[in-house]
Parts: sequence; structure tokens; C-alpha cells
Amino acid sequence: MLNRIRQYAVFFALTLLALIFSVVLQYFPGAYFHKFFGDANPFLVFVLLSGFGAAALWSLQTGYGFEVFRGRATLRGIALSAVFATALGVAIVIADVVIRYPQDTNVPIPQALLFYPAIGFVAEIVFHLVPLAILLLVLKPLVRRLGRERVIWIGMLLVAASEPTFQVIFGGEAFTWGDAYTWIHIFIISILQLYVFLHFDFVAMYVFRMIYYLHWHILWGMARLDLLF
Repeated sequence: MLNRIRQYAVFFALTLLALIFSVVLQYFPGAYFHKFFGDANPFLVFVLLSGFGAAALWSLQTGYGFEVFRGRATLRGIALSAVFATALGVAIVIADVVIRYPQDTNVPIPQALLFYPAIGFVAEIVFHLVPLAILLLVLKPLVRRLGRERVIWIGMLLVAASEPTFQVIFGGEAFTWGDAYTWIHIFIISILQLYVFLHFDFVAMYVFRMIYYLHWHILWGMARLDLLF
């Protein structure tokens, strides 16, 4: 019971941090959340999504053994995430030099230091926690026939396709070879994140995204405007 309380305390600490960042960001010029949330209040969206995220985590934890925070194992998960995220960060930088993603792809510094941790938390809930929890509930009758591990992997592979599909459709332009690369790249990120979630925990999965964002959106984001445009 104490372990369960500690795990959800970690999740709600991350929620609180994302909420604080979203509120502080409102004092900067520019509606950074508008293209994601429309006219909805970002604070209310974060509160609502954190509730869905907690419910999804509870379902995944009780039904399939996923965890929020494993202590020492989390550190191993973060180390593995750092390797994966760095390799993929280098890959997307090389792709950007060739493909030339739009000039406004990255949020500028210092707003980026608030925006990406907050929107990354939302992305984990929307693209990973909630769809995985729903899908594994739907697939649960197959556990007896296919086995728990196989059902989990079926669910993860299907869920991993959601974020790249959204990204490509959200671009709103005709499908290109650049879009094909983007879809494959983000799918690889998503399935590796879900692998980290399965074998380690949610915290390690979230840190994976943050390290990737550090390389792609923040460090390269500061350099790409001068180098490419």
C-alpha cells in the first residue's frame, strides 16, 4: 500500500510540475498551447488529463503490472532511455538537414524550457497511457489464449502507431517521403518508450521523451534557425 501511494505521489508531482510550467508560460507572449488545445484553458486541460492519466496507470498497474516508479530500476531505465533518445535525437537532426522541417518547428528559448516538459507530459497521457489502458482492457479476453506478454506487445505495437499518425496528419499537407520518414522515426520512438515503460516504469518513459526533446527541440532548436534558414 505504501509503495502504491509513493508511486502515485511521484505521478502527481510530475502533474504539478507540468501545471506550474503551463501557468508560467501564459505570461510569455505567444499562445503555445493553442494549436493543441484550441481555446481551452491549458490549466483545466492539464487537470483533466492528469485524472485520465492516473486512472489509466491504475488500470495498467493492476491488470498488467506496469509501474509508475520502481526506485533503483528507474535509474537503469533512465540510462537506457538516454541511449535510445540520444541516438534518435542525432537521427532526427540529420533528417532535418536533409528534409528541412518547417522553420517554426521548435519553440524558442526560454519558453521551450517550460513548454516541452509540460506538453511532453500531456503526450505521454494522450498517446501512451490512455490508449494502452483502453486497448489492453479490450484485449484482456485474449490473454488466456495468446498469453499476457503477447497481448501486451500487440497492444503496444498498435498504440505506438497513434502518435506518428497524428503527427503526419496534423501536418496538413500532401504526404511526402519526409512524412514517411517522420512516421517511421516517431513509431520507433514510441515503441521504444513503451518497451521502457513495460520493463521499467512511467518515469523512465517520460524521461526518454524529455531527453529526446532536449536534443531535438532545445539544443538543435537553438542552432537550426541560424544554420538552415
